[in-house]
Amino acid sequence: MLAKAGDVYCVYNNYLKKYTACQITKIEENDKNPKAVILSLDWSGEEPLKEAELSSLQPLYKDFMYWNRGIHLSNVDVNVPTNYTFVGNVTPLTDESTNSYATWGNGYEVYRQLKWQEIPKEQRDAFKEADKSEEKVIFAGEECGISKRRLNDEWKPFEDAMELKVFPCLTHLTLNKWHKNLYEYLQSTPFISELVLENHNQTKLDFSKTSVCTLSIDMTDVEELILNDGLEQLILLGEIRKDCNIQANGNEQTLLLQCDKVIPKLKGLQALGKLHVIKIEELDIEEVLNAYPKLTELRLWGKPGNLLHFDTLSEFKELEVLTTMDLFGFTAEDIPRPDSLPNLRRFWMNSLPEDAAKVAKKLYKKRKGEGLDLWVTKPRKPEWLAQNLDNPFRSWDGQENITPANAKKAAALYRKTRAGMVKLVESSPDEMMQGATELVKLYTEGFNKMDKGKYFIETVEREDIYTALDDILDLIPAEFNIDKENLLNFFDELKDF
Repeated sequence: MLAKAGDVYCVYNNYLKKYTACQITKIEENDKNPKAVILSLDWSGEEPLKEAELSSLQPLYKDFMYWNRGIHLSNVDVNVPTNYTFVGNVTPLTDESTNSYATWGNGYEVYRQLKWQEIPKEQRDAFKEADKSEEKVIFAGEECGISKRRLNDEWKPFEDAMELKVFPCLTHLTLNKWHKNLYEYLQSTPFISELVLENHNQTKLDFSKTSVCTLSIDMTDVEELILNDGLEQLILLGEIRKDCNIQANGNEQTLLLQCDKVIPKLKGLQALGKLHVIKIEELDIEEVLNAYPKLTELRLWGKPGNLLHFDTLSEFKELEVLTTMDLFGFTAEDIPRPDSLPNLRRFWMNSLPEDAAKVAKKLYKKRKGEGLDLWVTKPRKPEWLAQNLDNPFRSWDGQENITPANAKKAAALYRKTRAGMVKLVESSPDEMMQGATELVKLYTEGFNKMDKGKYFIETVEREDIYTALDDILDLIPAEFNIDKENLLNFFDELKDF
């Protein structure tokens, strides 16, 4: 079904356990792919919206966290997902356009706004006031701006977590050790949306009374982890004990679990709804099914890597979202048939075997017309994989903003620099430092030359170039006592992108 201006839809929001609503306010035709402008509405209900209620609808005004008060608009695909229910058509509530692009989602912005409004007004006002203030406060013996949003205890060392209360709008906290009164602080503020905690030396962790949305946690020696019921994303770091017990307090279906390379053997998350696995070298889909049979979302990223028993995906009957990137080891015959995944509404595959890509597009072409978000791109021939296993710039091949020539030049420059560094390992410390500096110079100048006049190197590409160089510098043996940071700083000074 194609969206039309004035259409009102509702969708079930798993976070709220209620329905939320939106309106299509216009169709933007000035693009080769027309977009629908979607407006979030200030409505939620236990039952789907009824046509008789359309005349009373108002826009949702979003002002949670750092957002300035305003309506919430996004450009989305004109194809309406199957999980959205058409209610009726009324005069659009606004004729504004927007530069924001998104997928249809499931009313998450409405959920965030309603959760924000549950926070006592005096705390919300203090948050907003601090965010706009230039006032200075004393923290850990130093003068700091009261408007601090992020804090890392490596940059600003402190002992007692209650000292953090001087920052009313702090939302991101990175800790590299356990701090006194940490639980007390987290329970006293509803604003810490992201917490990273490493080297804590705790065997039991209890965040049940906190308001954290994203938790990145070092699982080394952890026997039990208790989560808060509003946690949205859990990122596991460090060594994970076999059969570590995780209590999600009934929040498993909306929780997103992210882990590296393999599926950890955990207790307590059998009803997990969302799983992301990154840096995959080899992963057995049967293991995923046995551990988490009720997944509604599965995202898999390769290093690149191989997937075993890919055909097992057809047994995830509740699956709504499936994405893969840089993953191989399966064939066209392993692509799940559309009738085996009746709830699928988003199917993305990026960088996959050529024969599988052709069949995936063919099988799901009809479902795309019915609202499936289908995106299958970068089909790879076997010889491509053989040439690119060690290429950190493989994702550049096929990107719209990068020419094939520059993708090849980047791979060649990486291999040449890496080979030069391997050769230097046999030299003396003085020769190593001089040679490494020269290699960094040539590497950086190579990308400067590629970008000159074309300006294709943006945030993602810049990060790719930096990460590839960082990996090359890791080849320098520790006994040479060479400061890698100095070489990375030299790179920063030389680069023009």
